[in-house]
Amino acid sequence: MSFAASSAVISPSTAAFPPLMRAQDRSAQPRPRGPPPVPATSASASASAAASASPSPAMRRHAPQATSQRAKPRGARRRVACQAGSGRGEGSGSEFPNPAELPPKAAEEEARRDGESRAEMIRAEAIKLREEEERRLYGEPGAAPRELVEAAVAEEEAEGEADGEGEGLMKKVEASSQSVASAGGSSLTRGSLREQREEGEVEEEEEIEVEEEEEEEGSEVDEEEYEEEEEGEDEEDEEEEEEEEEEEEEEEDEEDEEASFDMRMVTAMAEAGEEGGAGALTVAEILEDAGVEPLDVDGDLTVEVTGIQADSREVKPGDLFVCVVGQQTDGHMYVGDAAERGAAAVVLSRGDVEVDERVDAVVQVEDTQGVLSALAGAFYDHPSEKLAMVGLTGTNGKTTTTYLIKSIYDAMGVSAGLLGTISYKIKDQELEAPNTTPDAILLQKLLSQMVDAGCEACVMEVSSHALTLGRVADVDFDVAVFTNLTRDHLDFHGTMEEYRDAKARLFDAMTDASRHRKVVNLDDPHAEFFMSRGGADVPTITFSLENTQADVHALEVALSLFETELLVRTPRGDLEISSGLLGRHNVSNILAAVAVGIAINAPLEALVRGLEEVDAVPGRAELVDEEQAFAVVVDYAHTPDALSRLLDTVRECGPRRIITVVGCGGDRDRGKRPMMAKIAAEKSDVTILTSDNPRTEDPLGILDDMLAGVGWSMEEYVEYNQAGFIPPLPSGNRLYVYDIRGIAVRAAIAMADDGDAVVVAGKGHETYQIVGQEKTYFDDREECREALQHVDELRTHFDTSQLPWRILDMSDMKVIPDPDANAY
Repeated sequence: MSFAASSAVISPSTAAFPPLMRAQDRSAQPRPRGPPPVPATSASASASAAASASPSPAMRRHAPQATSQRAKPRGARRRVACQAGSGRGEGSGSEFPNPAELPPKAAEEEARRDGESRAEMIRAEAIKLREEEERRLYGEPGAAPRELVEAAVAEEEAEGEADGEGEGLMKKVEASSQSVASAGGSSLTRGSLREQREEGEVEEEEEIEVEEEEEEEGSEVDEEEYEEEEEGEDEEDEEEEEEEEEEEEEEEDEEDEEASFDMRMVTAMAEAGEEGGAGALTVAEILEDAGVEPLDVDGDLTVEVTGIQADSREVKPGDLFVCVVGQQTDGHMYVGDAAERGAAAVVLSRGDVEVDERVDAVVQVEDTQGVLSALAGAFYDHPSEKLAMVGLTGTNGKTTTTYLIKSIYDAMGVSAGLLGTISYKIKDQELEAPNTTPDAILLQKLLSQMVDAGCEACVMEVSSHALTLGRVADVDFDVAVFTNLTRDHLDFHGTMEEYRDAKARLFDAMTDASRHRKVVNLDDPHAEFFMSRGGADVPTITFSLENTQADVHALEVALSLFETELLVRTPRGDLEISSGLLGRHNVSNILAAVAVGIAINAPLEALVRGLEEVDAVPGRAELVDEEQAFAVVVDYAHTPDALSRLLDTVRECGPRRIITVVGCGGDRDRGKRPMMAKIAAEKSDVTILTSDNPRTEDPLGILDDMLAGVGWSMEEYVEYNQAGFIPPLPSGNRLYVYDIRGIAVRAAIAMADDGDAVVVAGKGHETYQIVGQEKTYFDDREECREALQHVDELRTHFDTSQLPWRILDMSDMKVIPDPDANAY
């Protein structure tokens, strides 16, 4: 296939959706809860946007108010039922209110500001009363008379009192003094502020009662004696000046807060002085905002928490600890550890758990896993509502497609974060990814960091595990993408139907036709099922390699081992794309990214430019080049379908032979093991079966399961090897077993000749090998590079005149494997 020009946009037509509007820099502006108005990038864009009835979902949180009024008042948030598997609760269908039914933005902000300003005035008056009382007693607001207490302790010790009682008195006084100072003046005593704020007034009698309670706890002092010591006109004058200065500072703070008032951020940053995170919130505020209705409560819900954790090892003083029942352990077993580390509150689902009295509040719900995402979302102020969220689900292709979509956003000048299998990216920061989709708490934290860093969008892989476990229940997606569905994770889901239904939950949230979009692969047999989920009137953009009825489809494709060229038809015009991504399966990924670009109204020029910027994705059909005369490809393919697509892609590029190294993971779906071996043996000239994270299983047992796919057993293979000859398969292809992965890779490299293609599948970007409980460093790409750098030595030490190879001597490589153990 030849193209008239390199990448270009051909015959652009009228846009199917309004053109995308870019957001201006908001770094110097306070971040309100709702979307700020943003000018369009050009006059034409403004005109098109004004004529449109619905804003682009890519920038719907940054569109002008005339086209986007979806900010939700706190009371309008859906209620999350505390029942197992409830997810977002029964009201999810009406989760997104009609913008026309909401009060005007200005009126809503004014009403909210008036109410909250009144509450702040009441709080300030209460604090003022409190400080006056403290001055009268102690001479300084927010501090206990430590000198007097020390004197009292010394006096008690002199009278023969126990040292422990004196220390206890000191701790009690310090605790009572911190009841005001710990929150920066945000509460009179721990937990009293919220009730006073709701009542709208603070009586002086309550202040006296507060003092009496503190005195009962051990902060008894001789008030008259202390007053006499502090008398003096000079000190009174200084106190009056300090009081006036504090009042002025409070008035200035209130004026600043009124400009962009968010109670949680004010509590965190202005009052508590916390850095990063979401600051301090009361347990009651978190439960209310999350829509969680407790079954039982013990303690003070107005206690403030400064963090949220589901892992007791991560708990810090002041955190809320949520006891989640996992697959391998139960968080209820670690309540004591969380209390020991300073947890201020605990959310649990079992009523028989004994909680340390040091924990101020205990909340019981029906299912902690079901409400974890809502609690985390409430604590971090629902960051996904401030981002354009694109979620991708499917068995294969998610990672590459997320990289492509992020690159499209970059080409548009839109800052986008990325969450996926390889890593988590926030601006220039890249973090290691423990899971494809982070756990519910980490996910909300990362999204919050994206918002704080100035990101305007997020592209993320959404795994079936995450959807089943409710990790993304409080994530507000705008675009849902389905790549394909093939066998995987049946060890977790049980059946393909359950696996499919889990992934479809992402599409169930697509209910608002004004801003939601579905993107579906029409080549997959499950396409109709996914298109039917969610709202019937939500626009759906389809893509296909061959089906010309799809909105986005390939007209021409040219593949090679070095680049991929394709001509793509879209509803807005044809595109010529030249990509460094190899193979037909990557053509499907490119088409998926193009469909998302259409869904978010990306300019076609930016769409092409973004796609062509991605030359490679780590561990996805990644070429390892040491100037050798044959190709070496490393890929993450670890499912039957992915391996089949990969080998088809390589075969289509025309190699002389394909030599494949592949294994299967331990403690995972055993049913796919024979399928993987069968596919590799049928589509490769030479197949080498090896280990791939055997975990707690016997590596030879895993290989025995794989050999069943070609009608062999491990026992038969050993007998063949002992006889000195491994027979070819009925197809004429050859198959060998090396249970040490490094040896398998070296054997494949040593065997390769000019024009061959070596495919190392299963790990891709991974940099570890898990054997038992031990995780050691191992990188297929580095193993391939090292083998290529020593390929002549390998061919000397591996006798390739007949197969299998005889390991002669590898002392110069500082590796002397046992032939009986490693080459069967």
